[in-house]
Amino acid sequence: MIRVLHIVSALDSGGVENLLLNYYTHMNKDNFIFDFVVHGEKIGALEPVFNGMNSRIFHIPSKHESFIKNLNSMKRIIYNGNYDVVHVHQGIISVFPIYFAKKKGISIRITHNHLAFKPENFIEKLINRLLLIPLKRYSTNWFACGIDAGISLWGCKAVKEGKVHIMKNAIDIDKFAFNPQIRDEMRRKLNLEKKFVIGNVARLSYQKNHEFIIRVFNEIYKANKNAVLLLVGRGELENEVKEQVQNLGLTEVVKFLGVRNDVPELLQAMDIFLLPSRYEGLPVVLVESQAAGLKSFAADTITTEVKCTDLLEYISLKESPKYWANEILKYKDGYVRKNTFEKIKDGGYDIKKEVLTLEKIYSRGFVDRGKENECNESK
Repeated sequence: MIRVLHIVSALDSGGVENLLLNYYTHMNKDNFIFDFVVHGEKIGALEPVFNGMNSRIFHIPSKHESFIKNLNSMKRIIYNGNYDVVHVHQGIISVFPIYFAKKKGISIRITHNHLAFKPENFIEKLINRLLLIPLKRYSTNWFACGIDAGISLWGCKAVKEGKVHIMKNAIDIDKFAFNPQIRDEMRRKLNLEKKFVIGNVARLSYQKNHEFIIRVFNEIYKANKNAVLLLVGRGELENEVKEQVQNLGLTEVVKFLGVRNDVPELLQAMDIFLLPSRYEGLPVVLVESQAAGLKSFAADTITTEVKCTDLLEYISLKESPKYWANEILKYKDGYVRKNTFEKIKDGGYDIKKEVLTLEKIYSRGFVDRGKENECNESK
């Protein structure tokens, strides 16, 4: 039995948590067990799911509450847990648990970056460059969710030379495949029949740019009174977003659905998926939306690696909300939803294949390298 300790911010329903759930669901439970360190006392929506798969979940004080208590608690768990692998999902700040894992003698120490080119001020850049030196030294495996995320933390040279493992944000494609019966059922349940449904699945945070989503939807609603917006998720900016909706008089047509366990079915009910994030790594939700045959619009801040089909279009955040709305309204009269299974699979997002690679890494600490990755030397 290989014991893996994942260190994450939360186990709610964000992209990282769902990624780990996708992989763990398809792993051989006789050979692998996942435990989790979570920052803060909040019980996330996915915790009961992982508990049901025999995972232990350790809540430690958040860094904001007490940085010293946070480090001491993390160190104690790593030292006392008899883990074979420590897999940290916190970018540059992973240096601390990775160091503890090194001192403990844990042979496989993975740092996994999930963001690409997050804005940094001068002080942040300086601190991050200094921390990167020991992080590279103490990590046995350098991971990223995509090439841009790999370049952002590890550098273009490391990505190009194959030193960074791109762990695909893979999904169970069959689970998301378009199904007209499910679509009709969900639209009836949510009273969305004959509606033009715009949707978003994301944490309500600065990164995901919900303020812009509401402004875009406001322009859509001005032109089409049948429009409805579904917001799936929760987060620290929820009250601010609700206030914005109220101020624009959109309360009746913007539905806050909270954290849900039926995202595949909700994607079926939508007509348009909208993700104008300020920055991302490689958002798994865009893989899911394409797998559902759903026309999707994303900010050009998001990597084109995630584009598997012609369903996904990119628009600059420099464009006005009205411009975004006009592009979306081109599809107000509908379009043909198709099965995209082969295209998603060809893009490397089939969980049934990708999970085998992760099992090899956890077992051996390495995986056979393929060809070098392409990357822009200027990054």
